[in-house]
Amino acid sequence: MKQLLRTFTMLAAIAAVIAMPSCRHDSQTGLRLMSYNVRNCRGLDDTLSYERVARIITDAGADIVALQELDSMTSRYPGQDVLGNLAELTGMYPTFAPSIDFAGGKYGIGMLSREKPLSHRRVPLPCRSEPRSLLIVEFADCYYCCTHLSLNAEDRVTDVCIIIDELSRLDKPAFIAGDFNASPDEEAMRMLSQYFTVFAKQPAATYPADKPTEEIDYICQYTATQPHAAAEVENHHVIGTSESADVATASDHRPIVADVRFEKWIASMAE
Repeated sequence: MKQLLRTFTMLAAIAAVIAMPSCRHDSQTGLRLMSYNVRNCRGLDDTLSYERVARIITDAGADIVALQELDSMTSRYPGQDVLGNLAELTGMYPTFAPSIDFAGGKYGIGMLSREKPLSHRRVPLPCRSEPRSLLIVEFADCYYCCTHLSLNAEDRVTDVCIIIDELSRLDKPAFIAGDFNASPDEEAMRMLSQYFTVFAKQPAATYPADKPTEEIDYICQYTATQPHAAAEVENHHVIGTSESADVATASDHRPIVADVRFEKWIASMAE
């Protein structure tokens, strides 16, 4: 089964290369990317605080933020749209991708951005316990994608195959971030690293937030068929208590940020 998945992924990537538009370079652009599993803004101290999480995001100065574990109008948080609340507090544009119907509302992942997205779409990811999602958001110079992978290792391998296929079809530099629920040496991450540049960070551990010991949150760039768009990573790290004292308690994960610089390029169909 796993070999079949790998074969399918490789064939899909080859097909995408053949169909992909040619492109020409324009100029360089820089972005600060962020990823944060916010656990609905309920901290390790059991305090629900949208303001605290919004302050961490604002202080980080991120241009685009991939967010995981978001309720929208559920009975668990009555009348609350978690992403909408964070958008209002940060002054950023929200993009929500519901993964499941839950407690009278929705539960899923999302994104905040300073720039208004050009488009977005949700790709369902199979999971034997709880359906997951890939959110693909298009901006002027790139795509930024968000995901929250399954707790099951085999599901993560299947989901990575879908992610590789989807991002191989995009016509701009493409980045993905999120809670992958996988350590760097797991099969899903080894497979992902064949098609993506997984940005190295120091320190690396993101979970649990109070005393991080596990690296399961990542920011990556799809580079298998877009070597011309490979980004220079000027800085990538886990936000520590020296930058924000709240990161140790605001959620069960710590946020990560990456400063990337890459060539803008404009797709044009080959003659």
